[in-house]
Amino acid sequence: MTLLGRLGLRARLAIALVGMAVLAVGIATLLANRGLHPRVSAAAQARLDASAERFAAVAAQLYGQAGSWQRVDLTSLTHLSMMNGLLSTVSRPDGTTVASSMGGMMMNSPHGSSPNAPRATAPVHVDGRAVGTVTVSPVQGQLLTPEEVDLQHSLDRLHLVAGAVSAAAALIVAFLLAQTLSRALRRIKATAQQIEDGDLTARVEVAGAPEVQAVGHALNRLAETLEHEEDVRKRTVADLAHELRTPVNGLLSRIEAAQDGVLEPAANLKALHAEALRLTRLLDDIQKLAEAEQPGLLLEKEQIDLAEVARAEADAFAPQFTEKAIDFKVALEPVDVIGDDGRLNQVVANLLSNAQRYTGQGGTVSLSVRRDGEGAVLEVADTGIGIPADDLRHIFKRFWRGEKSRSRATGGAGIGLAIVNELVRAHDGRIDVANAQGEGSRFRVTLPAVPVEDLHRRRRSPSRDLRTAGRY
Repeated sequence: MTLLGRLGLRARLAIALVGMAVLAVGIATLLANRGLHPRVSAAAQARLDASAERFAAVAAQLYGQAGSWQRVDLTSLTHLSMMNGLLSTVSRPDGTTVASSMGGMMMNSPHGSSPNAPRATAPVHVDGRAVGTVTVSPVQGQLLTPEEVDLQHSLDRLHLVAGAVSAAAALIVAFLLAQTLSRALRRIKATAQQIEDGDLTARVEVAGAPEVQAVGHALNRLAETLEHEEDVRKRTVADLAHELRTPVNGLLSRIEAAQDGVLEPAANLKALHAEALRLTRLLDDIQKLAEAEQPGLLLEKEQIDLAEVARAEADAFAPQFTEKAIDFKVALEPVDVIGDDGRLNQVVANLLSNAQRYTGQGGTVSLSVRRDGEGAVLEVADTGIGIPADDLRHIFKRFWRGEKSRSRATGGAGIGLAIVNELVRAHDGRIDVANAQGEGSRFRVTLPAVPVEDLHRRRRSPSRDLRTAGRY
């Protein structure tokens, strides 16, 4: 982990805000130096150029009065330049010096100022002709005056002060912001710690920024889910214990009766067998659910006709519906899917068993298979007691039984629909429920169908029962 990764929220915010403040002041200083300083220098150069032109005008006036440079007294000009903090030189057109503030009249002498010093030059015109040149340069050898240099230094100092103030303000803002954020995050952390310690009733008091509120809501939903799953687990254990206790108690009582000689051996063995079968069915259901929850290891998929799978289960359940006086309707159209024949048999069987369990005498159960676009649709509908709206979101959970619809009168351990859901998902399909309490339920399984153009050239010849809707 990097050093930054080990820092807390406050330190990160402080570093980020102070860095932004320093960066902003640095950019402002850079722009000032690159923008303001050249403008100040340009203004100073313009001032020097104006001085040169003004001195050239004075020199031209003096030349016009004298008629030649030999008779011109330029002392006043050199004194004027010195009073303005400038060195001035008057030169003839051939470059020889007429006069210089460096040493009065300097005939045929070079310019005495430093060649690198800033300077400005202006021609001396008399009656339209150039009679000489005036060159001026600052006495101190710098273009800017001491006041202007001091102003620049003052600006630089102000930038440094602004940077320090900005950094201090950024630290204060970072601290306050970190306090605001960390307060909500500490609440979330404390609640998460409570949940980790086993208190699934703990909830976050949602407050703060929208993002923090979203995290709080997510944690609360997670806690609700965990609490619900814990309740389901406890109920599952209780239901499983209850379901196991009944056949086990029956077995014990029969064995004790046989030991006491109360029951005849033949009758006792029949009752023992029934209880053992009941216990075996429960254990089989649990095993089926465990297998359904890891379908990737168990499915052996191949191209099969979903209608044939449904037909096999319809034939197996037909006598049970007839015995219970339930009208059983079948409408099957051939549609090929890629799936495990045995596992899809379980899906159809569990849906039909569920419909039979909750449909009373004189009711109707219908089974249909058809192609719908790119999907194969398997539907099992009944006119039974329906499912309460509050129970719909639980019906695919294992060992779940509603207070009414899954009462002891209907039997079952609450595993069938959980198995259906897992197996449908394993076949890349989905299962939907349409329900009206008191009017029945409709379970629709949709699986990916084999495209028509990909079917085998050998066309199956479905029986008449598969081509038409049948009724039992």
